[in-house]
This record gives sequence, C-alpha cells and structure tokens, in this order.
Amino acid sequence: MEAASITGDVYIPSRFCADPEWAHSSSVGIRKLVGPDPDPTPIERDRIVRGLTTSDPLGAALAEAIAERQVTLKQFRNVLAHGLDPQSPEPLRAFFEAVQDRPDWVDDRLVVRGAEVMRQAGNTMVDVLDSALVNGYRSSANTLLLNLTGGLSSGTIRRLGETLKWTVECVRAGGLDRNNQGWQLTLHVRLMHALINRHYARNTEWDFATYGMPINQADQGATLGLHSSYYLLGARLLGMPITKRDSTAVMHFWRYVGWLLGVQDYWLPLDEMDGRRKFYHLSMTAPGPDENSRLLATTFETARAHIRYGRLQQLRHRYHTAKTRSIFSVLIGRQAMHDDLGLTASWPWYFLLRVPANLLIHGLIARLPGGRALVLARGERQLDTALSRLFPDSAAAIGELRHGN
Repeated sequence: MEAASITGDVYIPSRFCADPEWAHSSSVGIRKLVGPDPDPTPIERDRIVRGLTTSDPLGAALAEAIAERQVTLKQFRNVLAHGLDPQSPEPLRAFFEAVQDRPDWVDDRLVVRGAEVMRQAGNTMVDVLDSALVNGYRSSANTLLLNLTGGLSSGTIRRLGETLKWTVECVRAGGLDRNNQGWQLTLHVRLMHALINRHYARNTEWDFATYGMPINQADQGATLGLHSSYYLLGARLLGMPITKRDSTAVMHFWRYVGWLLGVQDYWLPLDEMDGRRKFYHLSMTAPGPDENSRLLATTFETARAHIRYGRLQQLRHRYHTAKTRSIFSVLIGRQAMHDDLGLTASWPWYFLLRVPANLLIHGLIARLPGGRALVLARGERQLDTALSRLFPDSAAAIGELRHGN
C-alpha cells in the first residue's frame, strides 16, 4: 500500500481521493441536490483530510483510563445506568460531566419532533436505513474495519439487530433523555469506538498510512449523513411526505445524536442542505469498493435468511428478499448493486405498493384529527416487530445493556 502524503502539518491517508472516477460516478446523484457551487473549497477538503486522522479525544481519554485500570467497564456501566456517585473515578467523572453538559443549541422540541418523524415511518424507516447501511459498503473506507471486528462473521444477523436496536431506542419517545436507553446506548457505542481505536493504534493489522484513524471524524460524519440526509431522501422516494419543518427536526435530532457520539461540531449537520453538502464532499473523496464490499453486501443478504417471520417462513423470506432488492435498486442503484456489491438488482415494483400507501397513511390519515397518534402507534409497533424478528430467542441487546432494564 502507498504511504500517506503530507500537506502542511497534516498526513493525507492514501484512501483520500484514491479513485476519483468511481467517486464522481457514485456521488453524481446527490451533487444535483446540493445547490450552487457544490464542490468543496480548499478549506472543506482540508477538513476532510484532518477528519480522517482525528478521533474523539474525550472518548479516547476514557478508553486510556480503562486500559490503565483506572476505570473498569463495570464502573462505566454502573454510572451509565445510575449516574455518578462520590466514589466515581476522576476519568469517569470527567467523561460523564462533559456529555451531560448539553450544548446551548440543543432544542428539545426539535429533538422530540425529529424522533417522532423517524419512528412514525415504522417499516419504511427500517427499509431506508437498511439501504443506507448497504450503500455504505460501496466504499472501502470502512469495510476492512468491519471485517477485522467481525462484520463478516456468522453473527452478522445479531450485529444488524444491534444496529437497529440502537436506532430504535434513540427514536423512542424520550429515548435521548439521560435515563433512557437511547442516550445510554449511544454512550456505550461511543466508548466501544474509542476502545477499538486504541486497540488498532497498537495493532499491526491496521495501516494508518492508507486508512487514517480506524473510526475517525470524517467517517462518522458520513455515517450521520446516511442516517439523516440520505434517510430523508430515501423516505421521500418511498412516499413519505416530509415537510421542511420535519426535515429540520430530523437533522437536529441526528445533530444531537452525533454530538453524544463525540462527532466534532463541523460534521454535525446544521440543516438538510448543509448535511447534503457535507455528505456529497465525503462521497466524492471516498475510495472505491474492495473485496470486502461484496462480502459485506452478500453476507447482509444471506444473513437475512435467519430473520424469523413466524408462519409461512420461506414464503415471507422470499418476499422480503425481493422487496429489499427492489428498494436497493432505486436507493442504491442497479449498476452499483451489481458492480460494487455483487448483488442482484430488481425492477422497482415495491414502490408501486409503498408510495401510494405512505401517501395515504402519512399524507392524509396522519393529518386528520387523532390521526397522527394512530400513525405513530402503528410505526412503533412495526419497529418493535422488526426487533423481535432479529432477536427471536432473547431480549434485544447491545453488549450487556438489555431492553427493559
């Protein structure tokens, strides 16, 4: 692999703009939605380069304290669940005092509204975020790390469930309140990211010259983009009528989630257009697919055979596989599915069913007296059902944080 280059005081990982032709073709769609002067300025390009080599200092400090046995994971989990106490070690106290001191820009009304917009979508939310996940595999930016941390293992279906579990708990009513699981799981994920970065900083398996920091600020900005800007575009294509007010709320919701995850202010989207612009810049500088891209995509598809639908299992599995391929063919693209991911594309038959249904449910019924509450309850039931299918034999969980505890 090529060594990183240096500009000024910054190392440039060789993944940066490694395949400009692929990056251009993969990002041309969103370029049209960014507005005038879409290309990054020199300052914006520099932000990306610096982001590739930067982690989360607060999380890194706690990970170091755990490695040095100043803090135990048991102590972290106890404070996460019950709060600080006089015996809490100083590194743990510093971490939690920082994350509990919310920025002045957090608007609770927008956080609540954004969560409602997400969860009222129900199955549509799951479908679009599945597409976002697999679309992320198209670039080799993260595929090696997913491989090294077990993303291609036989436990893939559980990892998919853990990702959905985190998202669902975040969007639940009050999910990002201090004592609820969305907030707690987000901090759990933040620490795991920091521990992974510390591990690979001392591990010869990781090539910093090529990839930069394993879990870095720029890639986390891209992940936020998939959950926010990409999500809004995908939900609209599936017939969800999302107003400017609702899109503002969704972007603000993910802005706060990103802050809890330790993402730097620059990568936290101010609004939908700002999120699109940052997502476009990251897409046009990302490396192309590698062998792990196809492995992850095909493993995602084969792992879904283990989802438990109950009665008519085989028939329903075939239906959901066809439905997923139909959605991906539009939200990811037929050529990208085949060339980048090795997946079988389909014609977009599912949109003929889902778009009219979403327009009726979310465009008409939700606007009738009492209709929004009915639609919101329906979406919540669908999300709970999706979780139960991924965790048929046990409570949905991430690590040792279990649903209902």
